This record gives sequence, structure tokens and C-alpha cells, in this order.
Amino acid sequence: MNVTGIIAEYNPFHTGHLHQIHYIKEKLCSDHIVIAMSGDFVQRGAPALLPKHLRAEMALRCGADLVLELPVQFSTASAEFFARGGVSLLDGLGVVDQLCFGSEEGSTEGMFLAAGILNQEPEEYQTLLQAYLKEGISFPAARSRALNSYLKLLPGNAQQTVSQNLLSSPNNILGIEYCRAILSLQSHMKPVTLKRQGSSYHDSALPDGQFPSASAVRRFLREEKELSPLREMLPQPALEILQKAFFQGEYLTEEDLDLLLHYRLLTSSAEDFASCADLSPQLADRIRRQLNHYRGFVSFAELLKTKELTHTRIQRALLHLLLNIEDSPREAGYCRILGFRKDAAPLLSAIKKNSSLPVITKLADAKKILSPKELGLLELNTEASNIYESILCRKSGRAFQHEYQKQLVIL
Repeated sequence: MNVTGIIAEYNPFHTGHLHQIHYIKEKLCSDHIVIAMSGDFVQRGAPALLPKHLRAEMALRCGADLVLELPVQFSTASAEFFARGGVSLLDGLGVVDQLCFGSEEGSTEGMFLAAGILNQEPEEYQTLLQAYLKEGISFPAARSRALNSYLKLLPGNAQQTVSQNLLSSPNNILGIEYCRAILSLQSHMKPVTLKRQGSSYHDSALPDGQFPSASAVRRFLREEKELSPLREMLPQPALEILQKAFFQGEYLTEEDLDLLLHYRLLTSSAEDFASCADLSPQLADRIRRQLNHYRGFVSFAELLKTKELTHTRIQRALLHLLLNIEDSPREAGYCRILGFRKDAAPLLSAIKKNSSLPVITKLADAKKILSPKELGLLELNTEASNIYESILCRKSGRAFQHEYQKQLVIL
């Protein structure tokens, strides 16, 4: 059995994602595709556009065999912990042969070289990193410059392995983190990268005849509030799910968190700020000083942005405060299934036999099979999803459904 894993958000699922699934089936000759997908909140520090079960259904209808939930502690973390969570989840299944991801680079050779340096942190590299941090730039920028400078100290053949834009493109950076996690975990999974086509990660305009970015799709929906131009950007099954959710008000944007976040900021103690993941003492002090200028989630994050702190880093910190996330675990402690295809029965049997992680299909059974630490991770994830659900119900007008009541997506 040849099994390929993907770590994704599908926020929402578009034709670029479908291209990746076709590539895996046709070029990698995979029998099954397993998705480790972000739950109801995503890495840029925001709610997912659609609930996780709808996005899981999109993936299954477009060719995936099994969709697992990447817990919120990983899905809202920086690239390092996001990647570590996804890789440890897929690796823990004991059946995944390769991890496939998109990148601007199109090759993993340079990524593995960079990953090894970042894992080992040679003394020369650490010295360069500290020097750039003292210039007051953000940590990601300082790390990129330090790595580039360190590579110039290596023999010529090593320098030629790394392209000029390897450390400046978001999907490349995430690819490096996947390679770091694979090395750290001593995983047998082989990384395979598919060169990204069409729009870049941050492109906000819909392309003409190319694969869109998820950012462009979300921005278009937020500003134009109509779906007809997306017919060529989303696969038909995904578009149908999005259309239904859109017209029923079953979708969220950052603005839907405005009031709840304001309440949380107003009622948080100094201890709350101190314990929150990604919320430094400097950022906490800045939040307190600017709180009277709060107008909304996005605008407040923009107001707080500095040379050292990116907008995304601040949004993540604010979201972590809202969701009571205090840290990011090093590895996934359990495997929760969101949905699967019935014809993937051999895959599920193999996972049951080989997985080193407890496999959860029904949340009510979690207390019987999880350790106290693992159960704590799951309970925090459940609380976050219930917050998402409560906001969604308020917006759409339907009745609240507790996380424990939600059914698997089975096709």
C-alpha cells in the first residue's frame, strides 16, 4: 500500500489543491491520500472560512480518502509548530510513506540543507541571528538573513544547493519546517514537493485562467459577496458546498470575532496575558496602552504592528488569548478522524494496526483511550470549536450543536 499525506487548511479547497491530489495519484501512484487538516481556526490567527466538517467534505469529494483534524494548538501556531504538529500526526499513523506539499522551490534538496542547519544551530549561525535581531527586525526576517549569511560560509557546492528565494517564499519556509520535523522525529516519510503554479501565497486578486490563492478567494467573497466568478477557481463539489454555506450564513471571517475579542481583552488579567502563547510582555503592554483605540480584530492587529512584530504574529497572539491557548505541544497526542471514504477501509485497517497514536472516531470515547495530558489537548480543542460554533450559530440563526454531537463525514 502506497500512502501519501498532505498537511493543509483548505480555506477553502480550490483547483490548486485538486491539482496536488491529481499529482499524487498520477505521478506518485498513491493508493490512498490522508489529509491532516486544520480545524476551525487557522495559522494566520483567524477563524476558518468554513467549519472543519464542511472543509473535510470538500477534500473527500475531491479525491482525499481520510481527513484528520490538526488540533488548534498546532493549527494556529507559527510555521515551526504547525509543521511539527502535522508531521507528527501523519508519522504517528505508521502507514504514510511520503509527505507531499507545494512550494515555490520545486525541490527538497535545498530545504533539507537549510533544515539541518536550523535544527543544529551552529555557533556561527547563532551569532549571526543575534546580530540581526539586535537590528530590531522580526524573528522570521532575522532568521532568513542569518541563514543566508551562514550559507555563504559553506563550500561552494553547498551554496549552489540553495536558491536565492528559498528563504523568502512562504511555502518554501513551511517546506523547510516540514523537513526539520521529519529530521527531528527521524520519520521514515519521504518529503515530496510540487512546484506551486498560478497565484502566489499572498496574492489577493483572482487570477485569469490560473490556480488562485486561498487568500484571493476569501478576499473576493468578503468584498464582492457573490460566487459566480469562482466557478473556474473551485472544483464543482467544493463550490457546491461553499455556495450552500454562503447563502445560509455558515461562514466566518475575522470580523466575526470583533466583539468577543474586545470582551476578552477588557476582562483579561496580567496573568492571562503572561500565560498566553506568542504574547510577549512588550506586546501585552502595547495592547493595554492601545485598548481604548480598539475598533475590531483586524484593525487592532494592524494598530499593534511594529517593525519587530508582523500582523500575522499579532493576530495569532490575540487569537491565543481569546481561545486560552498557552503553548504549542511538540507532537500530536492523538488522531481524530473528521471523515473518510468507505472504499478506504484497507487504509483504516492498516492505521488501526500500525498507529502509535490513539485513534478517535467518537469524542465520547476519548476519556477511555487518552492519557490525562492528551485529554487536556483534546478538551482545549473542543472548547475552541464550540466557540467557533457559537459564533456561527449566532450569524446563521440555526441551533447550536456541541462538538460531541457532530458526526463523521462518510462518503
